[in-house]
Amino acid sequence: MMKKYLFLCITALFFINGSSIAQDRVVEKPFIKVISKVNSNEVKLRWAISSPSAWKRANKYGYIVERFTIKRNGQQLNTAEKKVLTAIPIVPKPLEEWKSIVEQNDYAAVLAQSLYGETFQVEQIQGGLAQIVNQAKEIEQRFSFALYAADLNYEAALLGGLAYVDTDINENEEYFYTVRTVVPIELLEVEAGNVYVNPAKKEELPQPIDLIAIGDDKNILLTWEYEMFKTVFTSYYLERSENGTDFKRLGDTPLVNLNDKPGSPSKRMFYIDTISQNNKTYYYRVKGISPFGEQSPSSEIASAQGIKKLAAVPHISNYKFDKIGGVDILWEFPKEAEKQITKFELNWAPQEKGPYTVVKTDIPVSSRKTNYKELNPSNYFKITAVGKGNQKTTSLTAFVQTIDSIPPSAPLGVEGVVDTLGIVNLKWKANTEKDMLGYRVFRGNLENEEVSQLTVSPIETNTFTDTVQIKSLNSKVYYQIVAVDQRFNMSDFSEKLALKKPDVVPPSSPIFSKYKVIEDGVFLQWINSSSDDVVSHQLFRQKVAEADKGWQLVYKTDTISKFIDHEALPDIKYRYAIFAEDDSGLKSLPSTPITITNLNNPNQELITGFTAIADRVNKNITLSWKKMPEEVVEIIIYKSKKDGKPVLWKQLPPVTNKLVDQSVSPNNTYTYQLRVVLKNSAYSKIKSVNVTY
Repeated sequence: MMKKYLFLCITALFFINGSSIAQDRVVEKPFIKVISKVNSNEVKLRWAISSPSAWKRANKYGYIVERFTIKRNGQQLNTAEKKVLTAIPIVPKPLEEWKSIVEQNDYAAVLAQSLYGETFQVEQIQGGLAQIVNQAKEIEQRFSFALYAADLNYEAALLGGLAYVDTDINENEEYFYTVRTVVPIELLEVEAGNVYVNPAKKEELPQPIDLIAIGDDKNILLTWEYEMFKTVFTSYYLERSENGTDFKRLGDTPLVNLNDKPGSPSKRMFYIDTISQNNKTYYYRVKGISPFGEQSPSSEIASAQGIKKLAAVPHISNYKFDKIGGVDILWEFPKEAEKQITKFELNWAPQEKGPYTVVKTDIPVSSRKTNYKELNPSNYFKITAVGKGNQKTTSLTAFVQTIDSIPPSAPLGVEGVVDTLGIVNLKWKANTEKDMLGYRVFRGNLENEEVSQLTVSPIETNTFTDTVQIKSLNSKVYYQIVAVDQRFNMSDFSEKLALKKPDVVPPSSPIFSKYKVIEDGVFLQWINSSSDDVVSHQLFRQKVAEADKGWQLVYKTDTISKFIDHEALPDIKYRYAIFAEDDSGLKSLPSTPITITNLNNPNQELITGFTAIADRVNKNITLSWKKMPEEVVEIIIYKSKKDGKPVLWKQLPPVTNKLVDQSVSPNNTYTYQLRVVLKNSAYSKIKSVNVTY
């Protein structure tokens, strides 16, 4: 019934990623994706459903479009005004209504064939499940072709039940559209699609950017920005001109980026245009196509010429060392081919397989010799001729080996550490010479004695591990490093590194001298360790009831000898101990632990009837509690949002038993904490209440 030749100009590869508005999403149920376009007096909607089976059911039962007015004249409405725009569900139009458009529009014919065609050609599979597999593949092909055709022609999308035009709009209002299916939920549950629209904001399609044309032999490579407009354009039309004014489209089928895949997004579009002759300028421009079938303004024009392929190849004929350690590279190249190139380049690598680096560029086309000074013991060179169209031909490799009598520089930045087991870890800055072989390590026990070699052969890394005796008469050990190149030239010695052996005697223990419970927490004071190499004192704490959980570091200092533990909780018994640590990392034995209980939390219940009630009409939260006993002198209230840190909010006299909080905002959960101060300066237990406003 429909014209089968239409499918010859569109390949199914276009639909690997589906329609531009039905992007990949991992969900348990199918969903609808909706986009919008605002014109002068209307809102155009386009949607797609996420799976072929859901599309097939939705075609039968249809779609409902609802509009919610959420703002008017810039003011948020208290209640959104709902309007059902489609009293009768939207389904694809009957086949009879397609006849006129099908004769004029190929994409409408594709969409009609997807919906109503008797057959839809797919690759046939043989086997016991062949019929099921082939039916599934046919539905998937119909689905993909339908969404793609709808992207390219909005009139076809309207006929295919995938679009709607809302003409009853006001620029002073803002809308929220919902598109849902009426497929019975017992058959299939489909997640509705939503889109926000502000009719006052009309967006024109941008023009594609960064069109680049690069000429080659009988073809021109064209590339332009893709990633930036990925959600704006589904495909592109490319146009060519031979005079820069009269442009003709290259093919009737839009160009789609087939390299854009999940996990490997494409940044640019590419197209190769075959031309009839070289040395002639061709002009190009590109237009984007939106999911509403609209074409964007043309891009800036790019031009290029086809360039004859460069055939002449340079040949390195000889090399000669100069008097300052460099080398002259000589090559041959046909004189008559000089007019086809713009320059020569010298390429270098430390090994034959590369990678090669361009070390000299912009060598004149008339030159047949160049000099290179930064030589390695082994060097591999190539000469490249660069054509006018950036074509390149490269010579075979030439090998150059140097005579080296220059030693490397002495190693720098030698440093190390000796641990308590006598293991020494050394490291230094790696030498930058290209012909490095390794390093030799030397050690001495006295500052002025001659060091002896520890390494039999040069080591390749710039680190070394040694072992020394900790309990010996000398308190230090000395190291020097020598660098060795591949010709076994040895550098001077590095500067001598002196390492102090670790101290194995721990410092004396500090002693607690005073402690008491105060309003702000637990006050502690101690006498510092008497050892002269102490670098820090460390105060630890543990809950007596949770001794199996170990100690917690609460304070670390060098010379301060007192501390207030503000984090000590009321009515909890704590044990405190303090250690001293010297410059070798040795810790003293702990001080004699002390046990303290914070009594700022009486056992009796002083706070009763503490409640919080949210009043959304008057926009406040009311707090209340029962009258406080006579021993209470002050009420303290802390406030925080959910999961936030409580902060002091109010301090009230004891006769108060009600408070209104007007500093609240919707969709928040607030936490209020209440405690009281007694006449003896003790604190009560904290009472908390949560309220969602």
